[in-house]
Amino acid sequence: MGAGGYSSYPSVYMNEEPLLAKSLFASDNAIISQAAIDTILSSRIKIPENSKVALIKFAGPTEHNSSTYGYGYWRSEAYLKLQQSYVDTLTSKIEHSSKINSVSVLPSLLTPQSPTIPVLREASVRLQSPLLVIYRINSDIYEEYRVFRSNKSKAYATVEVVLLDVRTGIIPFTSIATREYQSTKTKEDTNDRDLIRRTEQEAVNRALDKVAEELIHFLNTN
Repeated sequence: MGAGGYSSYPSVYMNEEPLLAKSLFASDNAIISQAAIDTILSSRIKIPENSKVALIKFAGPTEHNSSTYGYGYWRSEAYLKLQQSYVDTLTSKIEHSSKINSVSVLPSLLTPQSPTIPVLREASVRLQSPLLVIYRINSDIYEEYRVFRSNKSKAYATVEVVLLDVRTGIIPFTSIATREYQSTKTKEDTNDRDLIRRTEQEAVNRALDKVAEELIHFLNTN
């Protein structure tokens, strides 16, 4: 008998084994029942007509730091206007769906810093929103363009979007898009920081366009 890299059951037992169709781990059953799992996986979500959408942003792993917006960036006029522009962009695109009546930003005071799905559902219910869109933006400038490329900048942006059906707690749609954008300094860029901001913003907008396009398609066809 030679040495081998793996082991397996003898073939004689293969046809005698029962087909496993559910979890036998007690901890799984404590979280959600097997009957509920079966129902969820065999069902589909119907997007209601004239839906109101709640919108909330989750903080990204690399929020804009002091190198781009200076220390105390969260008080920067440019930074705050930029964040609002992203909200406006996503809101206007979602409202283009034939299924959506309105979009409202979920106030941060209704949720803790790290909200759970049940907390998000309850907050959305209080806004009478049957749908919740959660998004996160991660963007930055490529390191080699910070130092070695004069008058040039290249940024990347990843936007994640999650759609939560508030009535059921099901997440019927997710999308992740990553886009890049490279630009050269123009006369409108008074300094390198302006160039970096403009480049990064364009990368984010392109990623937002992509996830919004996919989200609208899902809403309109379900």
